[in-house]
Amino acid sequence: MRLITPYWPTRRMTSNIFEEMDRMFENLAAVPFTENQERLFKPTCEVAESEDHYLLSVDLPGFKKENIQIEMNGNLLTISGERKRDEKVLSTFSRSFTVPDTVDGAKIEAHHEDGVLSIYLPKAPVAKAQRIEIQTQKGGFFDKLLAAKSSAAEDNKSASSSH
Repeated sequence: MRLITPYWPTRRMTSNIFEEMDRMFENLAAVPFTENQERLFKPTCEVAESEDHYLLSVDLPGFKKENIQIEMNGNLLTISGERKRDEKVLSTFSRSFTVPDTVDGAKIEAHHEDGVLSIYLPKAPVAKAQRIEIQTQKGGFFDKLLAAKSSAAEDNKSASSSH
């Protein structure tokens, strides 16, 4: 089961991650240089999952930390950036991933070292199953609920008998 997937508004459903990765990059190799010699860069990505987090690694050789942006909007994680030399943009990239609802967005961390961007995506704690005992003592929620119902029923009886 794939939990972090590249975001493509018109992508088809596929169970093979390698097919999807091939499809993502098939047209980018044909992108010609523009007048500014700017071209799109295709960073490779790797996702690892453990019991309590995901780790997304993106190869970004030659990209400086200050030229990389990471944004989380709902369940969409977008990584983008540009590689410059002497104020001239050499290449740009943008990659988006749909992350599972179980990711705790407030605790995401990112680290950039030796041309690799690592993004730590912690999973929110999952509620564990627990046994619930049936209460026999008075004074709990249901006693209050039943008292409120009986009080409302008495009020209705009083109102209808006075008419």
